[in-house]
Amino acid sequence: MVTTFDELIAPITAEEFFGAYYGQKPLHIPGEADKFSDVMSWDSLNQALAINAFWTKDNLRLFQDIAPVPAEDYCRLVPGLGTRVLQPDPELVKSQMSRGASLVLNSIDTISPGIQAVADLLERTLKGYTQLNLYCSFAGHKAFDSHFDTHEVFALHTEGEKTWNVYEGRLDNPVHHSTFLDLTTEQHMQNRRELLMEVHMTPGDLLYIPRGQYHDALASSFATLHLTFGVILVRGLDLFELMEDEAMADSLFRQDLPRDDGNDGVANLGQRLSDLGDRLKAMVQEPNFLDAVVQLQNRRQGTRGAYDLPERPAAKEIQLKTEGLRVVRRGDTYFLRSEKAGIPIPSGAQDLVSWVLEHPKFLDTEVRALFAHLGEERVEELLAQLQNMDVIGPAA
Repeated sequence: MVTTFDELIAPITAEEFFGAYYGQKPLHIPGEADKFSDVMSWDSLNQALAINAFWTKDNLRLFQDIAPVPAEDYCRLVPGLGTRVLQPDPELVKSQMSRGASLVLNSIDTISPGIQAVADLLERTLKGYTQLNLYCSFAGHKAFDSHFDTHEVFALHTEGEKTWNVYEGRLDNPVHHSTFLDLTTEQHMQNRRELLMEVHMTPGDLLYIPRGQYHDALASSFATLHLTFGVILVRGLDLFELMEDEAMADSLFRQDLPRDDGNDGVANLGQRLSDLGDRLKAMVQEPNFLDAVVQLQNRRQGTRGAYDLPERPAAKEIQLKTEGLRVVRRGDTYFLRSEKAGIPIPSGAQDLVSWVLEHPKFLDTEVRALFAHLGEERVEELLAQLQNMDVIGPAA
């Protein structure tokens, strides 16, 4: 099973990848036929599809030569709790596929241990949320026309053979917004420009396509199967929510804006906007804000994991021993305060401390799960510090 980023892109090194390709240009990495056999195969796909209750019209879709197949043509209403729900019918799905329809499974990054391993290593390496789509298509039938994606693409080929066309055209940092999503077919054809590279994908191959780069693919064997891991990184737009939280502590941001009163109102408004701009610039340069952005990147991950049933998970119950404590902020520093004194909280730990103070009893496993982005060692260190200060202790 592929467990590290180095294994995923071998024989290319991480230094080569990030230096010459990542965010810059596409890369085709041929691999041994069994390189991704533990990630997905025909057998594992059939086993997953057999869990019929998991599939919906949204995460199981069909496309017939670019056009989406209406859900009513491959789903039927089945009994549910108090109502009926529209669910894919295996026989109807197979009927559409007999016509050459392509099968697309969306957001299935938790469906198997092999898939989870790849998604996790991409998130750890790139600091971005990873989602997974699966594509099963047949010779001569294309699921999608030439298009770009609003995320980084890592396509892993596992079965059959497929030819990919990657074009010169690449949009400037596209995002999931109508500005980029509502382009016409004519605009797409104009934007994609000339063919940059033609890639013949066989099992074990990986194709990296930067965000915004136009591409399309067509099966060249009877049936093909590939997985597309899309990595969505933290972007400048994502910082507005952090800035709103920070601005809440600043009186100037809470003040009403000057109104246009016909006299000096517009000039006053302009000055206020200038002052707010200066505050924003100072805000994003604070060490606390930098730490918050780092944590945001570390939290940009999916919810995945495995179970070891029937083994009963081990956990320690912890209780709050000191009441009346609260987390307060003074300038750039957070403090753990009682009625008499305050102790500075290490940078980035304020959310964990606040959570602990809100829970009279909790399990150590809960804290590790909720604050995994801090790292297991740091979580253990913070819990130990709180216990040494007699804030928490083993539950009686």
